[in-house]
Amino acid sequence: MSANHLSLVDQKQKPATTGMITPAGTIEQALEQFRLYQELKTRLGTEEDFQPFKNKKTGEVRNHPKKSFVRKVQRFFNLSCEIIQDEPLYDKNGKMIAWLAKARAIHLGTGAYQEADGSCSMDEKIQQHQTIHNIRAHAITRAKNRAILDLVGFGEVSAEEINEREYYQANQPQQKQETPEQRRQRGIKAMYAAANEKKLTKEETKTIMKAETGKESANDMTLDELRKMYKYFKNHSSEELKEVAKAHLVQNKTVIDVDPETGEIIDPDVSIDDKELEKILSHSNGGEF
Repeated sequence: MSANHLSLVDQKQKPATTGMITPAGTIEQALEQFRLYQELKTRLGTEEDFQPFKNKKTGEVRNHPKKSFVRKVQRFFNLSCEIIQDEPLYDKNGKMIAWLAKARAIHLGTGAYQEADGSCSMDEKIQQHQTIHNIRAHAITRAKNRAILDLVGFGEVSAEEINEREYYQANQPQQKQETPEQRRQRGIKAMYAAANEKKLTKEETKTIMKAETGKESANDMTLDELRKMYKYFKNHSSEELKEVAKAHLVQNKTVIDVDPETGEIIDPDVSIDDKELEKILSHSNGGEF
């Protein structure tokens, strides 16, 4: 046996001098290490290195370090990190359901190390991201982050291992579901925008709307009618739309004939019998035709 081996055996056999586990340094030294880590976060870390998450139950928002910051910690504290487990997990039917990884972070100066597990299951990913590459990479990242942060980061939880079922990313606005009226108002704006693109006047737009839906005001239209008009304006050229509007305008115009003596409107569809005709002729220019 080598001298080194014997010395290690002798050291293990020495009786303990105290029943307590004592710190490796003084309180001041421990506080200094914590201060260094906090200063590293503020001076070396950027906004891109942290992800704010909000607890869905409590509403509390906390910033968690991303992989990029954990790698800065690894370099700053002179650590190495190796993967000691890297394998898939199968269910009883032989289907791969997750990936398991284990990492060991080692302080090169003292030899102190910390091991940590990381896993990622298929159901954590949306369907298009459920690939072996994605779940393996996520599991390894979690294992490395945990090992490094457990060793020098005071057990801080990284952003990559936040459970998205309990938290959501606080800097991403939560989309509110539109009401039917909000969708209809958005449809009105889209329809008028399509009409404006074709350089239609208000009168032309209104005429086409009435011809196609029977309604002159967009506020009276349903969402389906607004969609119909939007597609109609989009699918026809400006010249075609203007011709359609012109044709409907001409068709809608009526010639109004007014009796010069009484001022009454003469309905062109009313027929005149012989007696009426004789009466009219008898009052014209001396009663002669």
